[in-house]
Amino acid sequence: MWFWIFGACWVICILYQCAIYYYGHRLVNTHTDPESPYTLKNKSLPEPVSVIVCAHNEKENLMRLLPRLYAQNFKRFEIVIVNDRSTDGTIDFLLEEQNQHPNLKVVWVRSRPQHIKGKKYALTLGIRAASHDKLLLTDADCLPDTNDWIRGMSATLDSAALDMLDHTANTLKNEEKTFALGYSPYEKQRGLLNAFIRYETLHTAALYFSAALAGKPYMGVGRNLAYRKSFFMQKKGFHRYLSVMGGDDDLFVNEHATSSNVAISMDTRTQVHSKPKTSLKEYYRQKKRHLGVGKYYKEFDKKWLGAFSFSHILFWMGFIVLILAGTEPYFVISGLLTRGFMQFLFLKTAGRKLNDPINLALLPILDFLYVIYYIVLGISAVSSNNTRWS
Repeated sequence: MWFWIFGACWVICILYQCAIYYYGHRLVNTHTDPESPYTLKNKSLPEPVSVIVCAHNEKENLMRLLPRLYAQNFKRFEIVIVNDRSTDGTIDFLLEEQNQHPNLKVVWVRSRPQHIKGKKYALTLGIRAASHDKLLLTDADCLPDTNDWIRGMSATLDSAALDMLDHTANTLKNEEKTFALGYSPYEKQRGLLNAFIRYETLHTAALYFSAALAGKPYMGVGRNLAYRKSFFMQKKGFHRYLSVMGGDDDLFVNEHATSSNVAISMDTRTQVHSKPKTSLKEYYRQKKRHLGVGKYYKEFDKKWLGAFSFSHILFWMGFIVLILAGTEPYFVISGLLTRGFMQFLFLKTAGRKLNDPINLALLPILDFLYVIYYIVLGISAVSSNNTRWS
């Protein structure tokens, strides 16, 4: 039985990886002339942008982030900081910053309705307070890689920015978009945990970028995400999942993103780096919250993502069982090597396009750890909804 399970899962894994590799190659090289992607054809003044950051006891991170935002190479933007019940000196710091920077707006959250979980209440208040229709979201512990972050992500919502992308992709028709999906890698540090965090982040990005290019967008990350205030208000924001701890980013995208209203940016100038967790306990809590929202995805997305994850788990289980049993070892090892080679190709390609290469020598170890990640966090996330945001 395990022989046939192993073979079937091998076929499924190869097909998935071929699809990811194919759609990943539908993007042309994004390392183009610095001006061309962000220069509007009609040379008109770019539409203003509201950058929204929710902060709960994030004074130290805001001290790093705000100077990067002030220095952005964009003429018309405001920064909306939502101070969500901070007790670490954030209030005094933001009051001083407001006096010095007229484009900084602070929204104060002193209490939160009990039925609204996570940061959705704070984010909704920030969106309501935003002066502009274009919204660009990130987290307090993130840092834009360049001073072109706002300019690039803003332009991705406009048709002019799509000239640098493959015009054959269904998701990138030459029209104004509602969503712009960006990439937010984690800082490179020493240790196996950091290597796995960066592997998981790149793997996830390869999936959601490829799905968007295939015309089936299913998620985005709130660390680097843009959409329109008018659309948010029209759809009544997060009203369908207020009791879910997460969902302010990926569930909102999953519910409303279509093949025609989503654009993606793989340009490295539109990336923001995030600070990774440094302990397994912190990482577990973070990913439990994130994975817990997957059960609220659309049925189609749950099925194809579930098949991808389940085949991954059964493949490794089948490999271990068949090797220990001594059943067709050459076939089993060949299956592992061919699957590993395909995974090597698509992760190497994704890392090169996103300028975020991972240690491919650790790929077999990281891939096996991903199975444990699926099992432990998947069961925990599905069975619990009582997590907090930080």
